[in-house]
Amino acid sequence: MLRLFPFVLITLAGAAAQDQPAQPFQSGVTMIQVPVTVRDRDGHAVANLEKQDFQLFDDGKPVEIAAFSVEKPGSQAIPDRSLPIPNGPKPGAGAATDIPQHFITYFFDDLSMGGFSILTHIRDAAVKQINDLQPGDRVSIATSSCSVTQDFTNDRAKLLEAVSHLQIAPPQMCRYSAAVVLQIELLKDVVKRMADLPGRREILLVSGGFRVRRDDRWNGPADLSDAAVRAKVVINALDPGGATESAGWGAATPGYGKNGDVQSNFSNSANPQVLIDLAHGTGGAYVTGNDYDLNFRRLSTPECHYVLAFVSTAKDGKFHQLKVKLEKKGKFTMEVRNGYYAPKRAE
Repeated sequence: MLRLFPFVLITLAGAAAQDQPAQPFQSGVTMIQVPVTVRDRDGHAVANLEKQDFQLFDDGKPVEIAAFSVEKPGSQAIPDRSLPIPNGPKPGAGAATDIPQHFITYFFDDLSMGGFSILTHIRDAAVKQINDLQPGDRVSIATSSCSVTQDFTNDRAKLLEAVSHLQIAPPQMCRYSAAVVLQIELLKDVVKRMADLPGRREILLVSGGFRVRRDDRWNGPADLSDAAVRAKVVINALDPGGATESAGWGAATPGYGKNGDVQSNFSNSANPQVLIDLAHGTGGAYVTGNDYDLNFRRLSTPECHYVLAFVSTAKDGKFHQLKVKLEKKGKFTMEVRNGYYAPKRAE
């Protein structure tokens, strides 16, 4: 059994300040960011929309879109600031520049991976993606059992070695309280460590879904989505079990009650709805089905999405439903986070 400890992700100083736009300080208000992916009738992401094409609603009430941005592939890439090599090739002369521009964490939820056949196909699909790495790509490997980890690298041999040690029913190496949802806490840690990285930052979450507590005092998935949006980390989710939808793009209607509780009997079973919410809540995509090669390629291909933001003064600690309407005429579908938890007013 391979153990690569510790799982420490690299950071590059100064990147956060360049990536994060400054927001004016306003006491007692919260800026809520709402990633939105718009697709045409063929399922392709639409990239030519503007701020006036959207309407945003908080608990059914229209709110002003205070900030608007378009996140496109390569829009976060850092420029080449390396010094020229004396008598070497000039920029644009065909020399490949190995500058980190795309960081992706493959998070394998090996605690919910399913049978050996599924694991084998997932490993094979991951191997193909690793073999297709580009010079600017950096990949890390994480698992929900913490039994296999690999820090960011473009060394294919190290990544393939880590993937080869994925297994069914692995030993549980993580040290977290039984009172928390393990996968949520691990993903929060991954997001935190990726926040200072330059370029595009993505997590590819491979999971059959995991148990989420039915407790209106706990808002772990919403907190994770908020943290990922602030860190500009997109979470893409691949459900190998196909328990929620037929194969391909799409998302079921979020099954939430008035307090944001996921409405399904998941006390004794995994819940794939959380995968949909994490993906759509961060501008990512959710796919399911057993064509793993195709789904890995889909999720590894960056897409355009929009980030709407509005100012919320709510301090009730409650779940607020979000809704986005599109003014532009045509047959479009939208993937958007279903809501957020307002902070609680200090007693």
